[in-house]
Amino acid sequence: MSWQVRDKARRRLAAETGAVVKDWGGRLSVALVFPNTYYVGMSNLGFQTIYGVLNRRADIVCERAFLPDPDDLPVHGRSGVPVLSVESQRPLRDFDCLAFSTTYENDYLHVLQILALSGIPVRARDRGPGDPLVSMGGVCAWANPEPLAETMDWFFLGEGEESGPEAFALWRQVCEVERDPAAARTEFFRALLGVEGIYVPRFYRVEYHADGSVAEVISRDGAPLPVRKRRLRRIDAYDTISVVRTADTEFGAMGLVEVGKGCGRGCRFCMEGEIYRPVRHRHIPAILRAAEAVMQHGPRIGLVGACVSDYPWIDDLVAALRAEGAELSFSSVRADSLSPGLVQGLLDSGTQTLTIAPEAGTERLRTVIHKSLSDTRLLQAIDLIAASGVRRVKLYFMIGLPTETAEDVEGIIDLAKKTRHRILKARRDPTSLAELTVGVSAFVPKPWTAFQWCAMADGKTLDGKIRRLTRELRKVGILVTHDVPKWAYLQGVLARGDRHAGDLLRLALACKADWRRAFREWPRNPDFYAGRERPLSERFPWDHFDVGTNRERLETEYRRAMGLAPERQVRWKAALA
Repeated sequence: MSWQVRDKARRRLAAETGAVVKDWGGRLSVALVFPNTYYVGMSNLGFQTIYGVLNRRADIVCERAFLPDPDDLPVHGRSGVPVLSVESQRPLRDFDCLAFSTTYENDYLHVLQILALSGIPVRARDRGPGDPLVSMGGVCAWANPEPLAETMDWFFLGEGEESGPEAFALWRQVCEVERDPAAARTEFFRALLGVEGIYVPRFYRVEYHADGSVAEVISRDGAPLPVRKRRLRRIDAYDTISVVRTADTEFGAMGLVEVGKGCGRGCRFCMEGEIYRPVRHRHIPAILRAAEAVMQHGPRIGLVGACVSDYPWIDDLVAALRAEGAELSFSSVRADSLSPGLVQGLLDSGTQTLTIAPEAGTERLRTVIHKSLSDTRLLQAIDLIAASGVRRVKLYFMIGLPTETAEDVEGIIDLAKKTRHRILKARRDPTSLAELTVGVSAFVPKPWTAFQWCAMADGKTLDGKIRRLTRELRKVGILVTHDVPKWAYLQGVLARGDRHAGDLLRLALACKADWRRAFREWPRNPDFYAGRERPLSERFPWDHFDVGTNRERLETEYRRAMGLAPERQVRWKAALA
């Protein structure tokens, strides 16, 4: 059966443009692993960027690997076929190092599955000199890596364009001096403590209160506390672009270019706006340079960022890219930063769908979540989009937000109906019933946000809201898409989990992804992590990291959202002392 897996990898490689194939002789071999399918992983800009960064080093050969497609997983399980890299079709055990790029908490189990399928122990303490080193980067690595702390040898906290090459170069240096493999690993892990933006969990012990909450994190051997993320200070020096082009992605053959990092809006539910602080915009010449490289493989460009339409010089950028022949698409736009020039530039590029995210159905709830968008301004943006001739409009909302009421859910229905009415009025075509799609997702409280203290709504409540929205909007021809509340709940458990959540992941692996059984056998209550409102004095599992945001400010925002009186913020500091 292994020939089928190898043949599939070869066919994928042949269909790509931009893949890097190197001879392994004398080079450090790194498998960059995305713990989801090829289709999902190749749509991830951070994954593609690190692939390019590592392969620009002459002393590193970096190849890609992915979770096997669903149809292929039984083949791997039955026949013992390991996970193979795309470029050389080698088993992951053959590589010196594995570097997982993890963006979604629900992919944590996939990390363990990939290791198990590859014959690599899932616990770091069980691996020896004959096993690859195992690391992880990506947003999950620096938001809260603790559920995978017993799996990873180290984590990259922050942006990895600099720390990645530094860490792998350090491994080569240690191996050149220390010839004993076991001693080299020990020396390497100690040396990593001196690299900014690296977290080595084995040097930190976590102690817990009787109720299961974190009491203290103790470092040893000079390990830094807190552990600080790595931040690019010269963002224009690094192009964040899609290096490999393939039609087998969410974006088809479109090339992606990042315009900047972070968002200054301060939405209280949004982790990205906090952990990428401070906001850094690339200047137009740097973006044009990156776009030139991407356009060598075709004119279609997707501009990526937390909010592309907030880019300070967006109209000038669109005009400059259009002058170079680029056909543009945006990853995100804000209703209150749309302009006629921006919409026209997208239309001229062939854009047929525009997506905006009101997030909440009423102005009251949007104020709570710090989404400063009035109904009037939102509908003005809808009028602008409808008049432009864009064929499809998508609205995204969250349900289960803190303080949400039945009136807020009804507000989603009302706002969607008003939007549809305006679209049809502009088109003067009563048969255009599929012009509007409403996307609904469940609110998940995330680390490093003002809502990290909040409880998550239970699955039954979320299911009921989804059914009402779907039923009412279907009556007027509006399509509703939504996530699955049980998977959102799992995300909530893992997002705010501590090292004990690693036991749950290993149970799920043993139960062959039967999460219901894994939750039954886990001696802990998952509601303790997802469904519990946290007291302001509680220490979080991620409090020994410094990602650039400020807990006191987050508490102030939480109090404002909940309508709580301001208070001196000294209790949690006393708890950490």
